Amino acid sequence: MISVKKVELDKNHKYPPVYIAGPTASGKSELALRLADIYDSVIISADSMQIYRGLDIGTAKVSAEARQRVKHELIDVVDCDEEFSVARYAELAKEAIVRTQNQSKLPIIAGGTGLYFEALLYPMSFAGTDKNAALRERLQEDLRRLGAHAMHDRLKELDSETAERLHPNDEKRVIRAIEINLLSGKTLAENEDDRKTPDVIMIGLDTERRRLYERINDRVEEMFKEGLAQEVLGIGNFDLQSMQAIGYKEFKDCVFKQVDGKFILECEEEERIKSLIKQHTRNYAKRQLTWFRRYKFIKWFEAGDYDAAIQYICEEINRRKNILIG
Repeated sequence: MISVKKVELDKNHKYPPVYIAGPTASGKSELALRLADIYDSVIISADSMQIYRGLDIGTAKVSAEARQRVKHELIDVVDCDEEFSVARYAELAKEAIVRTQNQSKLPIIAGGTGLYFEALLYPMSFAGTDKNAALRERLQEDLRRLGAHAMHDRLKELDSETAERLHPNDEKRVIRAIEINLLSGKTLAENEDDRKTPDVIMIGLDTERRRLYERINDRVEEMFKEGLAQEVLGIGNFDLQSMQAIGYKEFKDCVFKQVDGKFILECEEEERIKSLIKQHTRNYAKRQLTWFRRYKFIKWFEAGDYDAAIQYICEEINRRKNILIG
């Protein structure tokens, strides 16, 4: 295991953000905490569900003890009945990064929400292609007339790779991706290839599929032991944006029974919901990997090989600092 001796940071130097990405259950939070044991750091969450207060178990938030040990930002930002956007995330995260750098600390952005990383790494113009009001209105009319799945099928014909990444219900981005293709004649990936590579330190965690699925299954089992069903029951309103997340939406229409004053799930019902959450999480992990593999500047490491990842990050921080000093 790599030495955890604290590195003294240069108070006159602004340290570059370190981005830690990867699929769910790949160990991103653990790596961020281990890196923070070496550098005086602030960990900035890039998870679209951890911003909600009250959604703790199903979003796999780090423990209160860990948050006491290392400052975390962008966790528990809004109540679970509030709306939250990618643009709002970008605004708050950028403020947190600058604030951390001004304190001569290391900003660590860790999470698995691809759009949150996109919002920080690139402008939110979605590939930088100009908008066309007339075309956008025509596509919106097609959406109203034909429905979300028909528009997603149209995107599949134009740009199958982007369609694979986007859910049919993500109507705004499906429409934008079609618009980009029709205006530029290029797929989203081809447009992205034209973008300037950001000067960042970014690593990804991954492992072979079977092992990743085992990690996901174990995590879901642990969530139920920690009381996920009771957490969901305590919120109860499945019309909320926050309750559309994996780990929560699967409980919709399930039946609880009261035993000794407590509401519990029937055994078969619990196993059914567990199975759904595991399946949906595995599918989500595949989409996450598809998204992050677009970034050719990511350095990938085996999930759990924290020493190798930390050694690379430390070397990159020192190299970039020396370039600036030189």
